[in-house]
Amino acid sequence: MQYRGFENPEPSEDPELAQARIFLDELEAHAAKLTRRLQTALTPEARQSIAGELSTLRKYVDRIHRRFPGIAVAHPFRGNPPGAPAL
Repeated sequence: MQYRGFENPEPSEDPELAQARIFLDELEAHAAKLTRRLQTALTPEARQSIAGELSTLRKYVDRIHRRFPGIAVAHPFRGNPPGAPAL
């Protein structure tokens, strides 16, 4: 079976771990989008809203890492961190 964002799963891998990997990848993609939106937000209210969502998202990522300490970050440098020059 082919999963979006998770190529060739190991048949012996724990299904919960496989699901956590998929979810972590989706969270990373969303965090990159939110970071870009935060950089271009026009109003303080918009920045505060996006920052709040980003903070919640980071809590989810932390929970995944606490529950599955061996899980690797699929794309650690996806997107540009705030203040980084665009390539």
